[in-house]
Amino acid sequence: MISRIVPGTFILLLLLNATDSFAETEVFELSLQDAEIESLGASNQLKSFISDVAAATEQANSQFAELLPQLSLEANYKYLSEVPDIPVQGQPPFPFGSHNNYSVGAVLRYTLWDTGTSRKAYQGLAKLAASRQEDRKTEELQILLSVRTAYVRVQLALEELRLVNDTLELSRAQDRDIATRYRAGAATRLDLVTSERDVIGYELQFKQKQADLSVALKDLLALLGSRSVKDVSHPGPPNVDGVSLILKLNPFQKLLTDEGQAEIPPPDDRQPQIRSRELLAESSELSAASQKAELFPTVQFSARTSLDYPNGPILEQINQNTVFVGLSMPLFDGNRIRHLVAQNLMEAQSARYRKDQLMVDIQRDFAKARELLDSLREQQKLAKQDVLRSEEAARLYYESYKAGSINLIDVQSANVRALLAKVSAARIDAQILNQLFILKALSGRELGHE
Repeated sequence: MISRIVPGTFILLLLLNATDSFAETEVFELSLQDAEIESLGASNQLKSFISDVAAATEQANSQFAELLPQLSLEANYKYLSEVPDIPVQGQPPFPFGSHNNYSVGAVLRYTLWDTGTSRKAYQGLAKLAASRQEDRKTEELQILLSVRTAYVRVQLALEELRLVNDTLELSRAQDRDIATRYRAGAATRLDLVTSERDVIGYELQFKQKQADLSVALKDLLALLGSRSVKDVSHPGPPNVDGVSLILKLNPFQKLLTDEGQAEIPPPDDRQPQIRSRELLAESSELSAASQKAELFPTVQFSARTSLDYPNGPILEQINQNTVFVGLSMPLFDGNRIRHLVAQNLMEAQSARYRKDQLMVDIQRDFAKARELLDSLREQQKLAKQDVLRSEEAARLYYESYKAGSINLIDVQSANVRALLAKVSAARIDAQILNQLFILKALSGRELGHE
């Protein structure tokens, strides 16, 4: 029995099937700015650096407490198994004290003078915390460089896939035209077979480029952390067959315009890596000054009020107030302090040597990147001209083939040259973006890194 479907129901079923078909294609939309934000939030390495900064800051705050008065509660208890008796003439002996002894009270302590030992130790640790903060900025710049490079790699793979697909569609259109001409007797069997092989070759290139795009996308997703995609095996641009994941990224030209507007300043002493080494040197120098101050007198003050029992031989509680001022100064320590001072001064000198060498390396890399960028921009102009000429040449070659002036191999060679010209232009654009991002990372002058 054949069931009858009314026209309205049939249309509804078609719409539902179309909806299911469109729902199967996932869309992945990501701007470069969103990628940067997500990668910074997902990086465990950056979180580690943030914890290092917090730990160094807490250490400095702990040392700062040494500059303030210290108030504490002290209590002690002592039991004596034997208490001596004091003989008194004409009276029975009485105990000199008690088996149970205790004292409870508050003590205030303060260092009146230590030649700057505590203050310089705190300043040295504060410099160390600032150095850790610069290391955090350096790590942030490296993460931004990594995600930007990965983003451009996906952009380039996506653009190459689009260009191959365009050439594939052109090859299919020419194949259909040649098949029509063959049936009309205007083309040879060799032309037909050669055209079909050309289509297969571009289909193979499409699969290869799609696999490259999938790998690049996985690398980018790994940096984002929170992004999840169902299927990355067949990604591609919109309106392309054989794509299960549609990618929507910032186009090359928009990024080239946005990133190339402002001049990137060269690195200087504010560059995070350079600043970190300088702060480490200053921290070591302050630590040396703090240790050197230990060679000089230290004056400490303390005041105590307590409830004591017993009061000597009198078995009663008393309120005892005590004030103490003490002076101490090392006379012989086997040159321990002097060796520690020398160690910290050598560490400061080493940090400055590393800073100077790092500045030389960064300035060299910055100059190389800028020279390469200038060359790429010149190449970019020529590449655009090459794309225009190769497209025109491919069109003219096909017109000549249809007129019988040349064979199909010449047409296919012209199509290949046009595709290579477009791919080369896209790769130059990608290299320009990467050089701009490298210059930003080397300069260190973005996102509040002034």
